Order: sequence, then structure tokens, then C-alpha cells
Amino acid sequence: MIRTIIVDDEILSRIGLQSFIDGKEGIVVSGVFGEAVEAIEFLNENPVDVVLTDIEMTEINGLEFIQYIRENSLAGGIIIVSCHNDFSYAQRAISLGTDSYILKHSVTEEILIHEVKKAYEKNAGIAGQRQIRKMEYRKEKEIPQGKIYRIGVLKMLFLNLPEVDSEQQMEGDMLVHLLEGIVNRYQMGTLFAPYNREIFILFQFEKEQAQKEREELIEKWLTELEKNIGQYVNGKLVCGLGEEYESLKETKRGYEQAALAAKQSFYWPEKAIFRFRNVTEPYRLKGFSAENFLEEDWIERVFERELEEGLVQAAKMQASVADMKEKLIRNLNQMIYQILEEYCFSEGFGKKWNSEVMFISAINLASDREKLKASLLKSMGQFHKEARAECGQNELSEVLQYINAHLEEKITLTELCDIGCMSIPSFRKKFKEQTGMTLVQYLNEKRIERAKILLKQQKYSLWQIADMTGFSNTNYLLRVFKKVTGKTISEYRRRFGNFE
Repeated sequence: MIRTIIVDDEILSRIGLQSFIDGKEGIVVSGVFGEAVEAIEFLNENPVDVVLTDIEMTEINGLEFIQYIRENSLAGGIIIVSCHNDFSYAQRAISLGTDSYILKHSVTEEILIHEVKKAYEKNAGIAGQRQIRKMEYRKEKEIPQGKIYRIGVLKMLFLNLPEVDSEQQMEGDMLVHLLEGIVNRYQMGTLFAPYNREIFILFQFEKEQAQKEREELIEKWLTELEKNIGQYVNGKLVCGLGEEYESLKETKRGYEQAALAAKQSFYWPEKAIFRFRNVTEPYRLKGFSAENFLEEDWIERVFERELEEGLVQAAKMQASVADMKEKLIRNLNQMIYQILEEYCFSEGFGKKWNSEVMFISAINLASDREKLKASLLKSMGQFHKEARAECGQNELSEVLQYINAHLEEKITLTELCDIGCMSIPSFRKKFKEQTGMTLVQYLNEKRIERAKILLKQQKYSLWQIADMTGFSNTNYLLRVFKKVTGKTISEYRRRFGNFE
């Protein structure tokens, strides 16, 4: 919504300009004035985005009026609509900070709407923001001293102030007025709607009131708020409560606590009131288990249970939603990588799911815990379904899994052919087609990968690593390591730190 006022001492001009723009393309005429003095009184109390004014007026002329607006930051955009075509007038007006100079005889509805929107976009609602800040500052000065205070941050579905979209902005303005009326009626305290912050109530109690009575009073007030708002807006009101305090200097801390508490509605969408709890332990999200991944009931028996446990833990720790989502994405990526490595899927399947973004979308777009769970279970269910189908079609799947599980042992071509139910020539052909390597090359690659991991742990000798990776002796390990990696083990060790 673009809020405008019209200032012109000619009544026909005022009527004409209003008929051109009022209610057109999100533009609203908030006031029409014949004198600049009246307009200034209005601007001091109300946010306005664009002022349309004439130059020649009684008492205060248009140029003085513009100068006063700019010096006191009363509006963002200013448009001169005048019958004077003298360039000196336009030059003076522009130097004072006007956004447009239009001659009355050339005004059309299309031109005027275009200029109003251009002035608004140029200033991006600056005046409204400044006016809101001035009103909030005035409220702060009126807060009584010597009481017990508590911040309640309010959140409501689709409420995001300020917003460019006209329908949401109108809903937001209406909500603020409704909330302010209810807060004043029940004498709860003071309502604040700061720019680019959550709306909040500064609850105020007499020091003589018992704590239980204060808690009951807040419950009653919030019930009244929700009941009254529900008559006008289709949405749910959520309140986050900070801790009580007695010095107004603690208001910032109280707001931060309440804002953090309100965000917990993500984890418990069925609740309406959330109280801040001081949690000192850092939040850690446990990783997911890939054990028995290919079993038919793995999603319900393992993944869903672990996901629910992680979300409950996040709620208990009052973890920020952004932090929880970031850790969840990281753990899922690690689990998928582990599954793709362990079960030796085809190269095409691995590439698809290594680059799959549906998990990230499912997590980032979720607005609450239940939606996140449903979306993630659907995505993971698709991965699980396709993985089981891939294994069913891959004749070497069982062979490759056996190799991964028995790398430290002596593995023969004959036993692998038996596992795959193939002849030696058929096995060699299929193995080379799928892996791009001979069996010996593949075994050496896998064993060296495991050797690298053991070398980084800095606690095993070379003969221990050779034994744990299936090499017959340390000399063989050294030769294969150099052939596969292009580096000696000594060079590899220097890269990752010297150790025994």
C-alpha cells in the first residue's frame, strides 16, 4: 500500500487529483488538505509515503512546505503538481528534494500513478519507517517506572511487517491497530511494532502481585488477544515470553529471550505460548545410522525414529531453527555418502543422489516440524525405494558389498564368482564394465582408501595397517600405495603431520 496525501488550496484540483489515484494500483489517499499547516499536523502523527502538493498556497507556500518535510523527515516522496511552468520554480523545488514536477494542464491518471509509484519505489517507504520509529520512541517515554516487566513477542501466520505487497501490508496495519486496541483495553502494558522486528508487548505488573497471579494474568490476556484477533484474521497467534525484570535497561535482553522463545513454535506448532529457558549446553544433532539400509522397513524403523529424536532434542535445547536445519542437511549428506559408498551402487545412481537437492528443499522450505518430517520422509522414502530397486537390478551388488566387508581378508576370484553366481569369464567382463577396473585394481583402490584413513589416525604402525587392509606385508603396501596415489607413505604422512 502506498499512502499519499494531497495538499492544494484549490478544491477542484484536490478532487481531481484524488479521483486519479485513490484506490488505483495499491495507492491510497490518506488525507486531502487545503493548507500546508493542516498537512503538517497530519504528517507529524501519521506515516505517509508520498506527498502531492501545489507551490502557491496561503500561509506557507509549497517550497517552504517541502523544505519543512525534508528537514523533519515527514515523508519519503514529494511530487509538485503546479500550474507554474517557470523553470526557476522547478529548479528550486528539485534542489529542495522533490521527486517530480508535473504541470497541472498535462496531468493524466496514467502519468500521475506512474510518478507516485516511481517516487515510492525510489524512497522505499522511508518516511513510514521513520514515523514508526518516532511513535515507538514516544511510547517508550510514557512507560511507567517501578514495575515488574516482561516481554511477549507476538507472531502470526502471514504477518511480516513492513511488506511491499499491498494486501499483506493492509493486513499488517490492521493487526497492529487491533492489537493495540486490545492491549490498551485490558491495560496489559504497551504494544510496540518496530520496523523490521517482531511485534511485542511490554507487559507491566505491580510489584505487590504474586508471581502465580502474574502468570495467570498473562494467560488470560493472551487468551483475550487470540479470541479478539480471531474475529478478524484467519490465523493463529503465538507468543514467546522472556524472563521478568525490574529495570527498563533489561528490555533488550528480554526482547531477545522472547524472540528466541517464539521461534520454538517451529517445533511445537500446536502450542500457543512459549517461555524462554536458559540452556547452557551447546546443541548437537546426532548423525543418522545407515545400518541395514536395504531392509524394507528401514525408513519407519530407523530413519523416522532418529529424525523424531533429533527434532525433540532440538526443541529441548531451544536450538535455533536455522542451526538445526544446517546440521540436519550436513548429517543427511554424510549418511547418503556413506550409503552410496557402502552398497556400491552404479556410477549413474551415485551421481544422481550425490547431486540431489530435494533433501535441501524439503528442509529449508519447511515452516514447522510436522511439515519438515512429512517432506523429508517422502524424499528419503524415494531414495530408499530407488536404492532397493537398483540393488535388485545390479548383479554385482552383493559381490561389492562382500568386498567392502572383507577387505582385510584374502579375497579370491573364485569365491566372488560363487557369490555372484557367474562363471569367471562372465564375472571378469561384468566387473570391468561396472567398475572400469580389474578385480586386483579395484581391491587395491579400496584397500588404499582404507589405509589413508588409518594413516591419518596416527596410532597404527605400518605392519598393523598392512594387516588391517589385507596386504600380505608392509613392502607390498608401500609399493601399491605409491602406484595408486603417486606418493610414498612418507610424503603422505608429511602432508598430514608427522607421527610414529
